[in-house]
Amino acid sequence: MLETPLVVSHMDYCPLYDDCAFLGTWPGVPVGNEEGEIITHAIGDKRSILLAHHGYLVAGRTVEEACVLSLLLERAAKAQLMAMSAGDIKPIDPDLAREARAWMTTEKRYAATFAYYARGALRTHADCVT
Repeated sequence: MLETPLVVSHMDYCPLYDDCAFLGTWPGVPVGNEEGEIITHAIGDKRSILLAHHGYLVAGRTVEEACVLSLLLERAAKAQLMAMSAGDIKPIDPDLAREARAWMTTEKRYAATFAYYARGALRTHADCVT
């Protein structure tokens, strides 16, 4: 609703660093293929995209990766709003951000993080697998 791209400026959200596209113009209600074509063009080679006045999309190589990136994007957006209310967001060093992204975006880490969240969901909603 603010037509503002995601600013990754915290280590926890570095998996999204330079990997979250932004579509600042809402194309309206999807009545054909045009919206998909616009989003496809906007996301390019990135794994996530914020869509102004709409929401976000995430694409991962695995279900685990997509789920973890989705949770990270939700948290990063919330953290960004909180930080914006306190002042200007300060950038982090791009080299350190890329290093953190590489360290945090392994298949093993995604699988372990997904398993952690799945265990929590099953404790609360054990009937979801029956």
